Amino acid sequence: MSYNGANKFNPNPGHKYMEITQIIKDGCDCYPWREVFAWFPVKTITGNRVWMEKVFKRKVWIVWGISFHMEPEVEYATFLEIIADDEEERYGCRT
Repeated sequence: MSYNGANKFNPNPGHKYMEITQIIKDGCDCYPWREVFAWFPVKTITGNRVWMEKVFKRKVWIVWGISFHMEPEVEYATFLEIIADDEEERYGCRT
């Protein structure tokens, strides 16, 4: 199943199944941006795929819906994407 494959089972077509309500960047098991080398293709925060170059990586917790449901997520970005990033616009929630 693809990443958005579960959307076809959404009981409310045209609406997100669960919306991201908060991003926790300084919680337990989170770490800030650090430089790594992408040996294999990774998807950056803008949706581009990059590989065989230096990128930045961080781990955050994503809170879904109004209840207490959190999942860890690893994000990759290039240096210019980090500078130009507006998380509030990208996720549509407070960070």
